[in-house]
Amino acid sequence: MLPPDRIEELTNSPDVSKPAGRRDRALLLLAARTGLRPVDMVGLRLSDIDWKQGQIALTQHKTGTVLTLPLLADVGEAIADYLLHGRPAGVADDHVFLRAQAPHVGLSPSHSLYHVASYAFARTETAAPNGNGRGFRVLRASFATRMLEGGTPLPVISGALGHRGIDSAKHYLAADERRMRECCLDFAGIEPRCARS
Repeated sequence: MLPPDRIEELTNSPDVSKPAGRRDRALLLLAARTGLRPVDMVGLRLSDIDWKQGQIALTQHKTGTVLTLPLLADVGEAIADYLLHGRPAGVADDHVFLRAQAPHVGLSPSHSLYHVASYAFARTETAAPNGNGRGFRVLRASFATRMLEGGTPLPVISGALGHRGIDSAKHYLAADERRMRECCLDFAGIEPRCARS
């Protein structure tokens, strides 16, 4: 899991004086604050954002179920900044996030997002604690682990991540060493008995 200060560095690392930097900052914040899967971030449509209600509602690519998330203030501001000052104007494509260069179409989940995340990790010289990963999955895992450390019940974490059931979220338990230690049984005072012959 990445600590909050490293996540802040990552989300603030893009050059927001450029359209692509505004887009990348919005993507990084969206991942860090909501834990959305990369495929769902690039699939996000303009109609999925309800500005009046302050929420994002989308059909998840992996599960086909509708996921509704709060549109947090910093995420909403970053997306609005991109839409107003970075997104190419007059484009018919209704994806929120578009390629910065022509053709201005929606991003691809693998190639485009890999570069957004890897550049942010490189700019900030950030590495995942276990050395594995430099992408949006690290932000998703960090989001889930922070929720767990904050005492959020596993079913709520599972719902926020868009899992079908809590089994998918259980692997985040291993990242919370303190809570894992609380699960250990104390055998002090229990003496083994000798078997009678």
